Amino acid sequence: MKLLLLQAQVWVPSLGGGNKANRLLFEALARRGHDCAALCRAITTRAGPTSEAELLAEMRHRGVPVEITAPGFYSFHHRGVDVEAMDFSMHPQIADRVVEIVEEFRPDWIVVSDGKRRELLEGALRAASERTVVLVHTVDQLPFGPLALESDAHQARLFHRARAIIVVSRFGGRYIARHAGLDTQLLRLPAYGEGPFEDLSNFSEGYLTMINPCVEKGLPIFLALAAERTDLRFAAVPTWGTDDETLRALEAAPNVDILEPVDDIEEILVRTRVLLAPSLWPETFGNIVVEAMLHGIPVLASDIGGLSEAKLGIDYLLPVEPAVRRNGAYESPSQDIAPWSKALEELLSDVRAYERCSRHSRAAAGEFVAPVSERPWEEFLAGLATRE
Repeated sequence: MKLLLLQAQVWVPSLGGGNKANRLLFEALARRGHDCAALCRAITTRAGPTSEAELLAEMRHRGVPVEITAPGFYSFHHRGVDVEAMDFSMHPQIADRVVEIVEEFRPDWIVVSDGKRRELLEGALRAASERTVVLVHTVDQLPFGPLALESDAHQARLFHRARAIIVVSRFGGRYIARHAGLDTQLLRLPAYGEGPFEDLSNFSEGYLTMINPCVEKGLPIFLALAAERTDLRFAAVPTWGTDDETLRALEAAPNVDILEPVDDIEEILVRTRVLLAPSLWPETFGNIVVEAMLHGIPVLASDIGGLSEAKLGIDYLLPVEPAVRRNGAYESPSQDIAPWSKALEELLSDVRAYERCSRHSRAAAGEFVAPVSERPWEEFLAGLATRE
């Protein structure tokens, strides 16, 4: 098959769950012999290149040659996938470029990853609605329902024109069914690597780590725990949600170290004792939770959205007060950190509790990941092609 991915995130570095999962899926499909291409963002504001110079330096560091095909357009081949990276700020006519690529490449299927650039879906549907499927990573980027960051009736209607909608969690499927009346297909993404997955659990040392510190990911709980447990070392890994104000708050905490984000999450997990995922908004799934559990690292996660799904029935799913959105930004209500403090103390003071959680986490995550691969995607798309 010829497959085209459209996403509003950069290709590399893959510092978010969505663009990492997309990249790994298409790399796997390319290894299976499919002709894979992608159109993505070239320049971003955080968690990636912020200028052409940074983009070219990043790719030189990776040993990937880049061709500048026109001002603001960059072409490269990365692990089997032909990628065009586009500076969306220089070229606002994104839908027109999508149509051109579809006409040039003639894909059997166009996979549109949800995101802020809704022109990607518009262009795909204009070019080939019968071959367009939507991949939903985050319900807040959808144009409908109470969790939408930006409701858009026109964009919502476009979802009804797509050939299929793929979700990464049961939570996402229920949300779309309830608020748009649309059927979805649940397909897990091969976002975890090939394995075997090394046991990285460490009861006696390591950071209490949070990925992507920001209000919606639970920054207030993280900082409150750090302030309460000054005897412990915490680590924060800033990615797409971390702004300057958050960085200042983290730097002001004497027992919080800020770690550079990396593509290979094992580089972070090997230094982690417990992963903290205190999100205050409804995560659609939470790949990082499964990744940590695969390596035997206990996870404290909030009981909200798809995080409860990602925890796979393992202990330490904890209550939070959901964040509210005012004037375009998330705000946190007062949080009761007592359940978080108690769970953390139990894990760090009782080696049997830590090892039990580690063992159960590793087993559950291993069972979850075992059937996950690119093959269900092949089968689904092939089956879709046979239906009128």
